[in-house]
Amino acid sequence: MKRSKSSRALCSQGGLIIAGGGTAGHLLPGLAVAGELVKRGWDKEAIGFVGSARGIEVGMVPAAGYELRALSGRGLNGRRVSVRNFWNLLTIIWGVLRGISIVARHRPGIVLSLGGYAALPAAVGAIILRIPLVLAEQNLVASGVNRLLTKYARAAAVPHFGTGLKNEVKTGNPVRESVIEAHQLGRSNRVELKWPTDEPVVVIFGGSLGSRRINEALWDAAEKSDLPTVHHVVGQRDWQILPKDLPQAIRAIEYDEELPKAMAAADLIVCRPGGSTVAEIALLGVPAILVPLPHAPNDHQRRNAEWLVDSGLAVVVADEELDGIRLSTEINRVLDKFQREDDPELARQERSIGPRDATQRVADLVVNHCLTPVPTDDRKDGTL
Repeated sequence: MKRSKSSRALCSQGGLIIAGGGTAGHLLPGLAVAGELVKRGWDKEAIGFVGSARGIEVGMVPAAGYELRALSGRGLNGRRVSVRNFWNLLTIIWGVLRGISIVARHRPGIVLSLGGYAALPAAVGAIILRIPLVLAEQNLVASGVNRLLTKYARAAAVPHFGTGLKNEVKTGNPVRESVIEAHQLGRSNRVELKWPTDEPVVVIFGGSLGSRRINEALWDAAEKSDLPTVHHVVGQRDWQILPKDLPQAIRAIEYDEELPKAMAAADLIVCRPGGSTVAEIALLGVPAILVPLPHAPNDHQRRNAEWLVDSGLAVVVADEELDGIRLSTEINRVLDKFQREDDPELARQERSIGPRDATQRVADLVVNHCLTPVPTDDRKDGTL
């Protein structure tokens, strides 16, 4: 992680290590913060990521221009005693040892933990080597890793107070610059997307891998009822079982690199309420049908959804209750409610409740807690 003079002036001894990933929900806030720091004058080479070799960061981090050290290992499958869990524990321990080594070699000025097991190795390295640690929690209930680390962290950036972490700073969830740009264009994104401008469009997705429950409910609904135009991001896991006889109204793709534009242009979103997704919906002001993952740790997805429900922006459907008939009914009911608005674009702007400066607030925490700059001759430069 080489540094320029500008980056050394901002953060000592090697810049910033962002720890974590695994899923887009964990990774995207880290990429947003990194982008904000680059806008402030940090050299990209002063920012490195340490994540999982199994995670989405393997492709997304290098594509964004940052260096990644991907470690092997995966999280434990509950508290069950099994050969798989024993092996997973060994890989976690090995990953932690490697993470400590990476932090010791590069001596960053600060480590930012995004939560999830992929954040543990570098975060433990920061604790052992007494390097400032800041947590970034995306959910209303903190992840197990961030709860484990909170005793040693200087601060915890949270979407709302009450996550269970110490030294909470309410920042909101960092969102990608592309989400903010898409929000500014709103329904105008439809021109680029080549969507109809005079009829409702529903965007349905379930994360990078997809959601089998949501996918099958949509396919069932397509057989039993008439649906509006649907932009369906199927996900990698279910793309091979996509039905061949779907109606033309269902526009299915495996993955959407421009999903923020689709979300901003939509009349309705159907998805899982992950922390980052909820933050994006709140900023965009687009109505949503949320289907919490039933076995999410500490039921955090349901808690995430409550904020949008209380704001009148979303309805929740339990995972076990979602089928084709229920999905079709909810889509028609929510669209009917919001289609009555005289000025949909103005109403959408008024419904926007997410903070636009969350990324800047988290970046401020990173800058404020960096170590004091030291002479560069005291250490050797290196790359991740």
